Amino acid sequence: MAALTLKENRKFDGEVLYQHVKNFLPSYARPRFIRIQDALAVTGTFKQLKTKLAEEGFDPNIIQDPLFFLEDNKGYVPMSQDIFSSISEGRLKL
Repeated sequence: MAALTLKENRKFDGEVLYQHVKNFLPSYARPRFIRIQDALAVTGTFKQLKTKLAEEGFDPNIIQDPLFFLEDNKGYVPMSQDIFSSISEGRLKL
């Protein structure tokens, strides 16, 4: 998962991001999940607080931020309860 903040007045475009990661990252390094945050939580020394993000995982019932899932060859699509259930039940492999 990657947590991102967007520049002011910008919208997230899952197709554009997918093309970027496809062109510049090997398949094993592409984030399967993208979480859009208003601001990244950091420590006093400006290190990102990743523990809370890891604890929340990718459950759309827990996460209040916009969350996107990398669908093979389609780009990043909004995470849904159906996708979460498919992953949890093993019908969809990560």
